[in-house]
Amino acid sequence: MCGRFAQLPLQSPNRLPWPALTDAFAALPARYNLAPSQNAGVLIHRDGQTELASLHWGLLPFWAKELSLGSHTFNARLESVNEKPAFRAAFKARHAAIPMAGYYEWKAMPEGKQPYFIHSEHKADTLWIAGLWEPRHALQTDTSTGSFTLITQAAEGIPAEVHNRMPVFIEQRDVEDWLGLSPGPSMPFLLTRSLPPLKVHPVAKRVNKGVDDDAGLIEPIALL
Repeated sequence: MCGRFAQLPLQSPNRLPWPALTDAFAALPARYNLAPSQNAGVLIHRDGQTELASLHWGLLPFWAKELSLGSHTFNARLESVNEKPAFRAAFKARHAAIPMAGYYEWKAMPEGKQPYFIHSEHKADTLWIAGLWEPRHALQTDTSTGSFTLITQAAEGIPAEVHNRMPVFIEQRDVEDWLGLSPGPSMPFLLTRSLPPLKVHPVAKRVNKGVDDDAGLIEPIALL
């Protein structure tokens, strides 16, 4: 699963393939401990335009009766995303891409669970994660314009050293293709994604506290 991540203003946003969104990417709030039920910047297609939207983390399909459903839909498993009632409508028509500086996973250790931060091998590079989104639900009371979920798959490579699940990574050059992809080729597209160069390091356990949200959270620590 992926239950926490860091999202920062993108470096050199003028080099991205969305010139109209340069200012929006540069103005992303610096968040070092984003958790489900909070808002994040998510790239989507809406009304014929590519948009960097502020969306609630935890997908809320139109039939949701309670906001609490989002606590169960912040991740969507690749193996069943096209079949599960909560995700299948969005999988057909509303793809998303989530830019992040990295994400946290917890590894079971003899002394308890230890958090790790997984990020690009080149620290300045942005990771792009495949996701889905839904328009704003009538139940929402925050400032978001909809909701989203991250798609996850079985872990491999460096992420597998920490956890058995990882997000589905997309190369930046393929993001626009994913956003506009029709249902037929969507699953083959996701199944053929390659792992970007990654690094991982242990971080302080105060990341466990949702109230802590500062740059020190992603800094490596030495394990005793």
